[in-house]
Amino acid sequence: MRTEEERFYIGYMNLRMAVGWTGLLMPIVVRACGYLFQGIWSPTTISAYYYTGMRDVFVGTLILVGVLLMCYRTPANEDRWLGFAAGLSAIGIGLFPMEETYAEELTSRYPEHCFSGCFVPRGILGFHGYFVGAFFVLALYMMWFRFSAFTPATPSREKIRRNMIYKVCAVGMALAGLFMWISVTKNWSIGIFWSESFAVMWFALAWLVKGQLILKDKIREE
Repeated sequence: MRTEEERFYIGYMNLRMAVGWTGLLMPIVVRACGYLFQGIWSPTTISAYYYTGMRDVFVGTLILVGVLLMCYRTPANEDRWLGFAAGLSAIGIGLFPMEETYAEELTSRYPEHCFSGCFVPRGILGFHGYFVGAFFVLALYMMWFRFSAFTPATPSREKIRRNMIYKVCAVGMALAGLFMWISVTKNWSIGIFWSESFAVMWFALAWLVKGQLILKDKIREE
């Protein structure tokens, strides 16, 4: 039978993996369900799904990720505040939508769509980009500097490998962000969506590894 301490530890690892699984599945789910239920294949950005039938999935997932991040704890107060700030940023991404951007499939099918009030904004416009930027920077900082912060003097082989994966994920997320910026400046619609998606997936992979979905320690080190 597990001790109370072991149950708390397993629950905390599951919280980390919940952040990872939620982030990993969100781009896939909105893309697949948007296509299956509404024939949508053209949004230039994940955030544009706010103006589709996937709005509740998009917003709800970001709120869930935000709440989970706000519950993130380590022995360092810095991590608590970083998690809280990143969580608020994730919630802000969902509640403060981008400017109205409608999928071509919807506007061609319903020419009056933009004037019908079908998917009018319910959040405050104008702040979406700030929340996206804040979340991106905070996530990168946590992955590069904080995920390996409590490495013991003599770490296990699994811990060393996890630390390497955190760095790889941070670099992958940074490169995806760079490509996203280039896509925005060059107006490459398809590049924006996929660079965003890969950035989110690198973030999610780091959290899954942090939750020790793979490379588990034989003894607890974090």
